[in-house]
Amino acid sequence: MALTISSYLQSVQSSQFNPVTSSTSNQPAQQSTSQSSNQSSRESERYTAVQQSQANAKTAISAASTANKEIGNSLKQVRDVATKLADDNVTGKEREQLQADYQKLRENIVASQDKATVKNGDNKTNLLRDDKGISVSTNTRGGELEVASSKSAKGLLLPEKIGSAAEARALLDGNEQQAGSLANAEKTTNATASRLKEADKDISSRLETSTAVAKSVKQLENAKNGGSTLSAEKEQQKEKALEFARSAAERIKTQLEGLSGSSNSKNNSSLLSLFN
Repeated sequence: MALTISSYLQSVQSSQFNPVTSSTSNQPAQQSTSQSSNQSSRESERYTAVQQSQANAKTAISAASTANKEIGNSLKQVRDVATKLADDNVTGKEREQLQADYQKLRENIVASQDKATVKNGDNKTNLLRDDKGISVSTNTRGGELEVASSKSAKGLLLPEKIGSAAEARALLDGNEQQAGSLANAEKTTNATASRLKEADKDISSRLETSTAVAKSVKQLENAKNGGSTLSAEKEQQKEKALEFARSAAERIKTQLEGLSGSSNSKNNSSLLSLFN
């Protein structure tokens, strides 16, 4: 049976730290202590793994957000260049320079999309282009959530070049539903910014609580395995660790109960079971 945080706290609180008086008479107790130590170490590693998974997700979301912001800035410049190219009076070297500027901006958009590629296990995932997102551990029982990708096309389907004033006007005049139009690219980028903002808020909350739990479990493990007897100072540290863990557990339960009606309620319920 998996060890819940509540049962872990109870096991630590009820532990007896008896001095060793005889290697023979205390052999069963020593074996029991060793088994308990191994179990608590495994639990500590599992909580730390959850924390690391969520930290990696936050880093990935941050990278994608930065890349998406760069794309937004490039699109503003694309609109400015395309507006100039839509003028039939712009000819010769001026038009050639504007066409080159546009192609460079499109290349920058593709390069920014590439920056949203992150390692996902043995594979790589691009949070702006790929069909699949990245999986993030939510608890030590294998619960996961997916940080979705925007599934945007390379270069947001913007034309590779603008060959005439008519093509520039077509790019500018297309509506938000028209793939390859500037309006559609801007809409996609704005929607991605909103999605990543919500994803970052969600994972930041999860990371805060998982970090608190991992820290508490580690402190409890250190207190439990710190020696055959506890000094007054160590006893005080143990009590502080227990209180910190109880507080963290209650805060997480409150957060998850508040999220029980969300789209991730299955994951939330799985995580909530750790505290019962």
